Amino acid sequence: MSFTLVVAIAPIIFTLALGYLAGLLKQFDKNASQLFIDLVMSYALPLSLFGGLLATQREVIIHDLPLFLWLGVGMLLVFVILIILYNYLCSNLGLAVLRALSVACPSVPFMGTSVLAIIFGGTDSVILVAICGLYLNLVQVPLSVLLLSVAKAQKKDTFGSAASAKQRLLSALKKPLVWAPILGFTLNLTGFHLATRFQPLFSELGQAAGGVALFSIGIMLYTQKFHLTIPVLVNVLLKNIGLPLVVWGIMLLFHESFHFQQMVIATLAIPTAAMPSMLGIQNHLHEDEMASTQLVSTLLAVITMSVFLVLLRVG
Repeated sequence: MSFTLVVAIAPIIFTLALGYLAGLLKQFDKNASQLFIDLVMSYALPLSLFGGLLATQREVIIHDLPLFLWLGVGMLLVFVILIILYNYLCSNLGLAVLRALSVACPSVPFMGTSVLAIIFGGTDSVILVAICGLYLNLVQVPLSVLLLSVAKAQKKDTFGSAASAKQRLLSALKKPLVWAPILGFTLNLTGFHLATRFQPLFSELGQAAGGVALFSIGIMLYTQKFHLTIPVLVNVLLKNIGLPLVVWGIMLLFHESFHFQQMVIATLAIPTAAMPSMLGIQNHLHEDEMASTQLVSTLLAVITMSVFLVLLRVG
């Protein structure tokens, strides 16, 4: 199973390394990384989210309610609690959002299709990836964008003008990354389904989102320089170990079936996604911490995920 994890993680590390090498060779600088991220966040990722949600079968969306609930505890409830906690501790809403997202957002779109499919089989893995994709695309991403916009308004207006905050909020709602997944999900629920022949309209550019984002983060790792700081270590420990353990403990408390425990905890043990780094780069907010968190979380996942899979008796 460790070999499977290495194979799943290798493309992420390789793409980050290519970006780092491009920065080292002076082919791209920090400004280029910002432009790449703007491309991803404004066009590639919204297209990917919109097309992906339209192509998702409604049966998958409404299937297996317990998985929805327990993954919601890990990805949504923990996300909100950490935002409140971090904002209270550091009095910085933007930083609180990014740190909370780095803990509650597993890289399921990158690793889930390979690792989870081998562990649980095709049907269960598709459901797990779909549920996590819905939570990420419909709640975590739009909410993060909205809160980061509010944080910008607070920073620029020290007196907390309600009009300024409202203007920022309305501006955020106009961003494709906010309305595209919500529109796609709404159309899906109304019965509209994207035919296979039309999927390339959204996947042609959308499928480049992940690779371009990781490449950009690699450039940022060089230009900002990698730092193994206490906040980075805390983020990684909470993501790779703390989140799965806490949710597992709650599931044991409620006597949830062991099969659901296996699926939920294995999914939440996947390392952090690229989204916190992308939002950090786009908003010029603690880019180095978010990029370093993703790198360390991904590298350590071979060990931490292997331990969880042994404890869960899967693989």
